[in-house]
Amino acid sequence: MTLRKKVLIFVGMIVLFGLACTYFSLDRILLNRFAQLDARALNAEMKNMILTVEHETENLKSNVIDYSASNATYDFMKKMRRPEQLENDPYIQNKFNDAFFQTNVIHFLALLGTKDQVIYNRFYDVAAGRQTEPPAGMIDSILANRGALIHFQGEFQSKTGVIATSEGPMLVVSLPVIKSTMEGPIEGALVIGRFLDAMEIERLTILNHSQFKFQLAKDLEIPAIHENADGTPFIWLDNISNEKVIVHSLLKDVFGNPYLVLSSEKTRNVYNPGQFAVKLYALVLTFIVIFISVGIMVVIDRMILKRMEGLVINFRSITQKQDFTLRISSKGSDEFAQLEKEFNTMMSSLESSRNLLEKQAIYDPLTLLPNRAHFFNKLESAIREAAEQKVRLAVLFIDLDRFKWVNDTWGHDYGDDLLKVIASRLQEGMEPENTVSRLGGDEFTVLLTKISGKEAAYLKANKIHTALATSYSIKGVQFDTTASIGISIYPDDGSTPEELVKYADIAMIKSKESGRNHLSAYSNILLEDLERKIMLETQLASAMVNNEFHVFYQPIVDAQTLQVVKVEALLRWEHPEMGWISPSEFIPIAESSGAILKLGNWVLCQACSDIKELKQSGYPDLIVTVNVSVLQLEQDQFLDVITKILSESQIRAEDIELEITESTTMSQGKAAGTLMKLLDLGVKISVDDFGTGYSSLSYLRRYPLHTIKIDKSFISEMTVIDYDRTISKAIIDLGHHLQLKVVAEGIETEEQFNLLKALGCDEIQGYYISPPLDFASIYKFLEERKK
Repeated sequence: MTLRKKVLIFVGMIVLFGLACTYFSLDRILLNRFAQLDARALNAEMKNMILTVEHETENLKSNVIDYSASNATYDFMKKMRRPEQLENDPYIQNKFNDAFFQTNVIHFLALLGTKDQVIYNRFYDVAAGRQTEPPAGMIDSILANRGALIHFQGEFQSKTGVIATSEGPMLVVSLPVIKSTMEGPIEGALVIGRFLDAMEIERLTILNHSQFKFQLAKDLEIPAIHENADGTPFIWLDNISNEKVIVHSLLKDVFGNPYLVLSSEKTRNVYNPGQFAVKLYALVLTFIVIFISVGIMVVIDRMILKRMEGLVINFRSITQKQDFTLRISSKGSDEFAQLEKEFNTMMSSLESSRNLLEKQAIYDPLTLLPNRAHFFNKLESAIREAAEQKVRLAVLFIDLDRFKWVNDTWGHDYGDDLLKVIASRLQEGMEPENTVSRLGGDEFTVLLTKISGKEAAYLKANKIHTALATSYSIKGVQFDTTASIGISIYPDDGSTPEELVKYADIAMIKSKESGRNHLSAYSNILLEDLERKIMLETQLASAMVNNEFHVFYQPIVDAQTLQVVKVEALLRWEHPEMGWISPSEFIPIAESSGAILKLGNWVLCQACSDIKELKQSGYPDLIVTVNVSVLQLEQDQFLDVITKILSESQIRAEDIELEITESTTMSQGKAAGTLMKLLDLGVKISVDDFGTGYSSLSYLRRYPLHTIKIDKSFISEMTVIDYDRTISKAIIDLGHHLQLKVVAEGIETEEQFNLLKALGCDEIQGYYISPPLDFASIYKFLEERKK
């Protein structure tokens, strides 16, 4: 058997074994994982359905809680009346008329005494549009299980859920009848119910954006173990086919007995595409492996059987191209190998002589670093090697900050010496396989080979950045010169030397725009971000003319009384084509372009006009808070603008509170002086994002502030992170000791609210109270809170 046949058989066996292992892994691991992901997604959808039902029950509860905790209801329950008097009782006619049933979508109502006696009960016939006597057995269903539904352990207890009635399943809410002050003793129970009929199920389906149905548990085959240890609803799946599955969840009635099964037919959106992808991947992999195997066989054939032919080709190439870097791979110790070694020795000697002559042409004469041409050659070679070894490399583009100032102020001789020192620092600690070059002027590049990724390149760039930031001594003069550095990665960002250098240059420009002395890594969105910023900047002026800007208001409430004491004016941009644009995107653009001055003054004017209207509408003590930029405070006429706006809107200076960002550095100059004059005028000043900047305590010492706002970064995790809770408590105590109001912003959960209230925070702001609202909606919000 020839060597060629042996190699062919060996390679074929390895390929077959590898393909078999791969197919087994795909089938056993990936498809199982897809099935698990499918089940997880279906479980999540079912939990959302259950939450929809529970949410409806809670809505019922919130709609009628004012009826149970009511002095009128309490007094009604205590009075003794004959049954024929109930229908004409003013309380019944006022509280439980047809509008009550229609508005709250309620089918059943009952008032029951503490001894299970029925005081009053009605059923609303939706088809007839009127109240009737409840169906037979309805009260028995309510009083089932020894009246457990209407007996309570305390004034704050309530019971919600589903019960079985003669008319079908019904959502039920049972609340104790107590005084409006939430005090007892309990005089009975208010029970309301809504049938889970076809209309209600259709409404729940619309709310959940998913089709489902209810079935009686007794009519279905339920798994033997149908309870979860943690008390969460039990969910199980029934496979219909490879494409579809039915997901079920068992719902217990209000007494804890299995009663309903919530079911929904779903498509297997993960498993089906995953199965197709696995089959396609297996097919593609087979063709790729076959192709690679053929390529390997061809390479082996050529390396073994055509060595002499290769040697001749190399000789001819050297003669024609004058390429002295070519070498012949020498293996073995036969005469052929000896010839290859002698050839390589001769080529090394020729290459050394030629390199000596070429050195002057490829190195920078000032710094003795590789010049642009040499760097690009090295980068091209490194890219080829990285492609063969399937590794990454990085290009760093370094531009010195304020180098022109050195040349203009001290002369080019100082600048040249500084470049030499910088070149020396760049080479210190640099690995032999990496390359430092000078492209020209004050621009340097660094080639980092065989890196693991952007993180490794960033760490190396950070070391270089730190080394360059150390002061320099040139002819007895100290220079503090920093550098802006951009990073690009092969093959993630580009595949040619020109692309990698270009993208590293773009990233360096990003570092310059970020305030210099920064590191930036290239990403595909840098160009898109730049184009979008330019577009938004050009459209800022027209946006004001076209009334695309709107002022929204987010209420701030007293933590103890929940009374709305302030509203914060927040600017929003509704672009006709791009929709709502985030303030975090267009505000920095407005500040950098100077448009914030006109835009900020417009917000102040609009906010003062709106607060005047709210005050005239019955909210005389309401205060509006407005964010102002440090650029506005630095304007000479800003104080006159505020005075004019207050005069035109006819509100007091105390009715407006200006927010300055604590993380924004304010000099002792115009901004600080304007701030003191505003305080003298009577305008309230608050510090936003308190605790995130370096000047927190300095602000408290230098200015007689009124309010500090705890940054939401401390709020978001304070319920789980002790450090954030401790910091928030310290800020609250500090503010109170300095007689300042403390506002917590970014409150999103009841747990956060209760914790801040317990810590003594004065005012609360966040989505837990309300999202930002337009003027009409904030007025409606205030009116509803007044009720």
